[in-house]
Amino acid sequence: MGSKFQSPALSDAKSLGGVIAQDGFDYQLWDGLARLPSWLANPAFEELMFEGLEDLEARFFAPQAPRQRLLERYQAKSGNLAPKDVREVFATFQTFESYYPRLARMHTLVTPRLPPTLDWLARDPARVRKARPFYAPFADVTKASDDQLREDLAKEFGDDLGHFIAESVEIWERVMPDRDSGLQAFALSLTRTFQHLTSTPKQIEQAFEALSGLARRNLGVPLIRDVLIAQIEGSLGQALFPNIVPRIHVRSDRNEVDETALEIDASGFSGGSAAFPAPVRWQDELVTPLDHAARWLRSRSVTRIAIGGSYRLTTAFALGKALRAASGFELEVVTRSGIWSTDDRPRPDETYPELVISEPAALAGDRLVVSVGILRDPAADLVAGGGLESNILCALMGAPLASGRATQAAVSAVKAAVSAAAARFKPAAIDLYFAGPAAFAVALGHRWNAMPPTQLHEFITAERRYVPTALL
Repeated sequence: MGSKFQSPALSDAKSLGGVIAQDGFDYQLWDGLARLPSWLANPAFEELMFEGLEDLEARFFAPQAPRQRLLERYQAKSGNLAPKDVREVFATFQTFESYYPRLARMHTLVTPRLPPTLDWLARDPARVRKARPFYAPFADVTKASDDQLREDLAKEFGDDLGHFIAESVEIWERVMPDRDSGLQAFALSLTRTFQHLTSTPKQIEQAFEALSGLARRNLGVPLIRDVLIAQIEGSLGQALFPNIVPRIHVRSDRNEVDETALEIDASGFSGGSAAFPAPVRWQDELVTPLDHAARWLRSRSVTRIAIGGSYRLTTAFALGKALRAASGFELEVVTRSGIWSTDDRPRPDETYPELVISEPAALAGDRLVVSVGILRDPAADLVAGGGLESNILCALMGAPLASGRATQAAVSAVKAAVSAAAARFKPAAIDLYFAGPAAFAVALGHRWNAMPPTQLHEFITAERRYVPTALL
């Protein structure tokens, strides 16, 4: 940057402007309170601040971000904006991004209305961005929409600023001329987000006033999640989260963002036409962030987590390993047949599908080769590829898994067999090949403690071969 610009800081004139001059604060306060219920519904939300480096900023835990945190930043303008005013707001957003790259998930301009010549900004960028996950498998469709949007923005704002707006800016038109409209927006957001609430309009108004007072007394001071929840629950006389288990949503190239869960973006690890990345990328971009998430959850005393979304077997195993039983976690894995819980223990009076285990005669070099199959036998492909059948620990089940208890019984049998073989042969590492439901891979990873380093693999059906993925 040239001498005209300086790094945004809390003591500069722009940041002090909102604290010194209160014009428009009510508008940004009401907008922030209207957003608060949906933020609280997201377990990754940590805190918010009015009048920091921006009018309003919310902070989220983000295990895959460079600093493990992301900001959502909002500039609220209650007056009528001219096109040059809109450009100036976008330029301040871009300046922040240039000094603090990848710290903000999104920059948002909130205003009652855009100038007539720019009203398309409230429609086109958001429409393209929100559709990207749906069209992700169709690269040509996504590229056509993205290219057209960039061209339109570049024509209006120039190439550099236009590209930044396309990637990082949202426009939110919200009309809130007075306190009652702010209260109405808050009440609607609260009751839509927490549909179990039976609070009266008077109680909701008390919550609105309590939060308003808290924010006004704490300009430039972070308001943490627990304090905000306590303010609302104290006014409503009701719990916002009665017996709700926090959720992790794993996003692949086949599903969309879930803003009510802690998200793990595994879209780059979905295989298909993009192929599977090299093992080092699995470590840096998936396994390490999962470990960050586990530590963060433990720091918040969260020990029970629901797992949903769409994911490949390696991601499933790595997720279970990060949230392993040895660290005190229990998991509720969402499947088509219901929830499979890792603490749904097998019962002595029940029978489960038989797991046939063949012991290996020797190591393959200095490695223990383990093949685990539900309905399909990975060992057959390993042998076809030149492996020695006698050197494979093979665990094969000829029937499908139908419940969490059946899964836990199978996991216990596999873990016992592999532990015994590892103690006998003392391998330098394990090569694990797996075929079966992803929920079983989560459960197996959940119990995979005190094991040698384990190299996971994914099967490429078209080529009938396995490729190495994550090393745990």
